[in-house]
Amino acid sequence: MHSFTKLLCLASTISSSLATTSSKSCTDYTITVNPTSSNFIWAAPFRNNFQVVDLLSNIASRTAATSFNPYSGAAVQNATYKISATFCTPTKSTGKKEIVLLLSHGLNFDKSYWDPNIEPQSYSFVDWAIGQGYSVFFYDRLGVGKSSTISGFLNQASIQVSILQQLATAVSTGKYTASFGTPKSLVLVGHSFGSIICAAALAATPDLADGVILTGFNYNATNGAGFLEAFQPRIANGQDPKWHHLDNGYVAPVDIYSNVNAFFKAPDYDLKVVEYAQANRQPFAINEAISGNLVDIQPVNFTGPAMVIAGQFDLIFCTGQCDDVIEHPSAEIFSKAKAFKAVSYPGAGHGLNFAANATGSFKIITDFLQENGL
Repeated sequence: MHSFTKLLCLASTISSSLATTSSKSCTDYTITVNPTSSNFIWAAPFRNNFQVVDLLSNIASRTAATSFNPYSGAAVQNATYKISATFCTPTKSTGKKEIVLLLSHGLNFDKSYWDPNIEPQSYSFVDWAIGQGYSVFFYDRLGVGKSSTISGFLNQASIQVSILQQLATAVSTGKYTASFGTPKSLVLVGHSFGSIICAAALAATPDLADGVILTGFNYNATNGAGFLEAFQPRIANGQDPKWHHLDNGYVAPVDIYSNVNAFFKAPDYDLKVVEYAQANRQPFAINEAISGNLVDIQPVNFTGPAMVIAGQFDLIFCTGQCDDVIEHPSAEIFSKAKAFKAVSYPGAGHGLNFAANATGSFKIITDFLQENGL
């Protein structure tokens, strides 16, 4: 593994050349989806932040596995929603243009996590992928951005998995790719909760994609409640008038410092990037945060190339240190994969795309794909 210093130098070199290589044509879509999923029914919606705090203490309890259950039952449900998505492809012909990377963001973000409006040469995975010749499809998950809004007590992992399956199937057959046509290959790329739903989609449908990259993720997570403990969330509609339309099931970090605690690690971040992330944060459904542990995320029959990559100091999935915990059991779960790689990326925190050396991790990802025929 490269030293942290070498990676910072590499990231600087990559960043300075990225702006001249990113030339893309993008099309925005509003896509109708009809997910059917087995959903858990939230028992007692929050009336105030005291109840949010009580949930945090309950879920973090040593006996939570036996003493904590926020649900009153489960039911198979179907619905119709609108999903906001963007497809981008290189304007010039490339050998990899017919390979589409389908990007699923995590909690606290919308699709701009992949293509932020701040120093894209340093932080845009979309621009990086386009510069390497790939096409990309990225979308606002249900409940955030320009996609449909539903109750935060209903919105959960099972629904998001079903939506991702529908989107992946549509894109792989040439829908929502503008004049591009049918892709040669499809790769799922997730971050955090987005990685959870990517893994769950492949666990249910192993042939859904030809490759998978799980970022901000680790199968050997040491504290399932770490995200909520770090974030100290409060009901979003009481924090900002722009969120007044959301019910009490949507929460957001209490302040900029809790955002840093969850996603960044000093000294590997720029304060202006932190401020950008705070200003553009998205409330997340409390049921999403809880239900991620209730879907099968082990795609043991997946046969394409697979990578798990997290920031070395990822607090959410590694309790602050990924070096000795990211290789296993990931390697065993992906034992049937054509190729597998686990990476603890030096210096970075959970928000891998906003780390000061983000482009170094982008290079690791696309190098792996290229080395394995994608």
